[in-house]
Amino acid sequence: MRNALRNFLLYGDHLAILLYLGLLVTGNIMIRSATFGTKYAPLASRQMIWTGLAVGLFFLAVLIPYEIWLEYSYFIYIASIASLLAVLVIGHAVAGSRSWLYIGPLGFQPSEFAKVAAALASAAYIKGLPDKNVGVREMLVLAAIIGLPAALTFLQPDFGTATTFLPLGAAAFYFSKMPLTRILKWMGAGTVLLLVLFAIGWFTFFKPYQKERVLTFLNPSLDPRGAGYQVNQARIAVGSGELTGEGLYSGTQNRLNFLPAPHTDFIFGVVAEETGFLGSVAVLLAFFGLLSRFVVTIRDARDAEGRFLVLAALAVILYHVIINVGMVIGLLPTTGIPLPFLSYGGSFLMSMSLFVGLAVNVRTRRFAQ
Repeated sequence: MRNALRNFLLYGDHLAILLYLGLLVTGNIMIRSATFGTKYAPLASRQMIWTGLAVGLFFLAVLIPYEIWLEYSYFIYIASIASLLAVLVIGHAVAGSRSWLYIGPLGFQPSEFAKVAAALASAAYIKGLPDKNVGVREMLVLAAIIGLPAALTFLQPDFGTATTFLPLGAAAFYFSKMPLTRILKWMGAGTVLLLVLFAIGWFTFFKPYQKERVLTFLNPSLDPRGAGYQVNQARIAVGSGELTGEGLYSGTQNRLNFLPAPHTDFIFGVVAEETGFLGSVAVLLAFFGLLSRFVVTIRDARDAEGRFLVLAALAVILYHVIINVGMVIGLLPTTGIPLPFLSYGGSFLMSMSLFVGLAVNVRTRRFAQ
């Protein structure tokens, strides 16, 4: 452990760590502002506890060499699959999805940790390849590793979270360096499969509110007081912030309870309203800076499995940012996908922290003696 700490202090990506911690601090400030004076006010203190646990997991992911994480990755993966199966049987339903598992008073979302487990198992599989070459047969194995937890999440049913496994598949395709024509064929086949699954879900187990989200995205004015309410109010919140914002605890859309789910899915709406265009750009630049550090780490990683781990972290975090911000400004449908490090939630925060920690770990080990 002493050597690990020394390597971290000497070779760790300290800029990435500062950006990560900055986003965590911003998230706690905005959650406190979003919930101030409401029945959700106690959640701000609870998020601080989750943040402390997440930072602890982050440093655990940094200090334990990623070779050890990969050594135990299949056990972690099997445990995550078992928890996803348990959710389907004894899980607790929230917002129409049976996605929570409780152990005594402690509840968590296994699907969030399954993303990290799938990334670790995929990296371990790549490590075991003799020439590190990912061809068609290897892609099928990686697709199975990533697809199984995604399918179990889809069955909860939680279509939004199930789609967050797609970046892992995209990372595998990019890592394979297959010919572009073959990648496009695979992407086309995957798109068709998603459309088929979507159609099956639409006519079988999609809830009415899930269908309304899709219809509202296609036409937000269809039901401005009902299904279209979230999209319209989020747009108003973003626009009302103007250049410098209305100030913390002063956003009218938030304070008057017009903005739905301000501390979770629509936290970026609170950022835009209360800190304005400048604050929103600052948050997005922080994400850009963090992901840019990942790009540098991918270039400098000393082995294929390390490169894949960082690529997976980059893809997953980038996907969440694009989908969430696009949802808030009305460019994408409301899917319930949170914003990393800013949205309220313990399981999500800890899984994203694990991804960042593993990415920093790879860079630290690159320069370690």
